[in-house]
Amino acid sequence: MNRLLTVSVVLAVLVLALFMAPLAPAQSSPASALPATATPGGPEPPGATVFEMAYRGIGAPDDPLSYHSFWGFGDGGGEEEPFVQAVKSQVKEYTVVPNRSLGRSQWSVVELKEKKPIALCFDVNADGKLSDDEKFLPAARSESNSPFPYAFVTSDFTMHTEDQREVPFRVVLVGNAYDTDRVSYMWSPACVLEGQATLGGEPLKLFLYADGFRGSFTTFGSCSYVLLPAGQKLQGYLPRSPLSSLVYHKGTFYRLTLSGAHEKGKAVRVALTKDTTPTGQLAVALQGKETLKVRVGRSVINGATGNSVYFEMPDTRSPLPEGRYRLTSGSIGYGVGNDRDWQVTFNQGPAFEINAGTTSQVELGGLTLSVSAVDEKERYRNDVQQRSTYAKGTSIYLSPQIKGKAGEVYTRFDGVQDLGGLNSLSGVKPHLAIRDPDGKTVAWADMEYG
Repeated sequence: MNRLLTVSVVLAVLVLALFMAPLAPAQSSPASALPATATPGGPEPPGATVFEMAYRGIGAPDDPLSYHSFWGFGDGGGEEEPFVQAVKSQVKEYTVVPNRSLGRSQWSVVELKEKKPIALCFDVNADGKLSDDEKFLPAARSESNSPFPYAFVTSDFTMHTEDQREVPFRVVLVGNAYDTDRVSYMWSPACVLEGQATLGGEPLKLFLYADGFRGSFTTFGSCSYVLLPAGQKLQGYLPRSPLSSLVYHKGTFYRLTLSGAHEKGKAVRVALTKDTTPTGQLAVALQGKETLKVRVGRSVINGATGNSVYFEMPDTRSPLPEGRYRLTSGSIGYGVGNDRDWQVTFNQGPAFEINAGTTSQVELGGLTLSVSAVDEKERYRNDVQQRSTYAKGTSIYLSPQIKGKAGEVYTRFDGVQDLGGLNSLSGVKPHLAIRDPDGKTVAWADMEYG
């Protein structure tokens, strides 16, 4: 093995000259809490606003309620499965499209004509046979600019979950050839739970979204919800928030509790009760080489000790109920003269505690840069080890990471330009240089997005 060189990397990010300062090693941060499935409760709290949730199937792939999230499970296999055999007896050209999360209905088949999808065969009743009502033609669309030219929506079926529940469900299969003859397929849920109630004098609609294909609509953290005025027209993309036991709506915090279950013969009830917990404030500072003016934008805040609090805030100026939280992710505007010269996004932020009537200080920034180097062929291995020397000719995969003093990880730096009241972001190009053991630069480049 020929010794190549000792790998050292310099990412001269323009903004770091302003933002970075020498630090001690970053502090470790508590581990993130895992999502928890809500446990059905008893009677709702006094004064609660209760949403009676009902199942609603989504009939078109471009419906505003669509998930806009897709999962790929590959294609092929299952040739000896009864349902695949049943389809093969009636169809000449086909491809098998499994979804192993769907249990008894996991094996589906797309009928092809001249290599193009023309129908989806889906085992609705999970009996291993193909009936006329289990063959689905392409779904109708209200728009023509979908990124997926092929889409098939199933009818409602009963999904048998891993925890032995029987739940109504519906799925959509989409496909795109991506300039090749071979179509790639992905799946998405095509159903929500819907309810309406009056909160604070305003009629609202609540939609609950499932956590993939597990059949749950009530798992804190991984399920999500949309809460909007009952009279609002459903159009465009509806922004969703993680399902949480503490929610923030129009400047007010509410405690969210759940009862019932989404399964055959049962229904989910969602209760919102105005939170009366004493509140405190959060103040965020950013350490740089110079004193910085800071404005924290939209942030995700989770419970630091429990596993049911997941909410988003438009900023950190609003009071927070007493408790221990984690500033999980967010964006920060900053600068020397004002807080709108630069913007940075971060995740894996620190834990903090809110006490009534006081302001909790969180200090971020004070950046450090580290770079890992691994053999490019081994980059996806769980046990891959980085080294400082490699054989000559080896392709090396470099991964930079910028961390702050509280353990937060920075993901993007942008310069901000004011275009007549509209802000335009311009990404900062990192400069990369590789030097040999003697300090001689052997390769360098300004890095591009992607």
